Amino acid sequence: MKKIALMFVAAMALCVSAQAKTVKKTFKADGKCEMCQARIQKAVKTVPGVLSAVWNKGKKECTVVFDDSKASLIKIEKAVAAAGHDTDKCKASAKDYNKLPSCCKYKK
Repeated sequence: MKKIALMFVAAMALCVSAQAKTVKKTFKADGKCEMCQARIQKAVKTVPGVLSAVWNKGKKECTVVFDDSKASLIKIEKAVAAAGHDTDKCKASAKDYNKLPSCCKYKK
């Protein structure tokens, strides 16, 4: 009986893990320098389910890999906006933007 129960639990765990899907998405994220890069990548990685984040300074784009059962692109963009950087769908508040160091101010 214990073996059957254990096999059932293992099968259920396998089914649940099979539903998780890793996706790679890219979105626009405004910034200017290496400090921006570090801040944006750190903000993205605070979202549960994010596996990696790379911000490209030249393209002003952030590429993220995440488990879509735990994270979403909108949650990730909200985290970046909360760090002071505008994204495609989320704008940083004036309060968050004004916290950025002067070298990171991207608005003219």
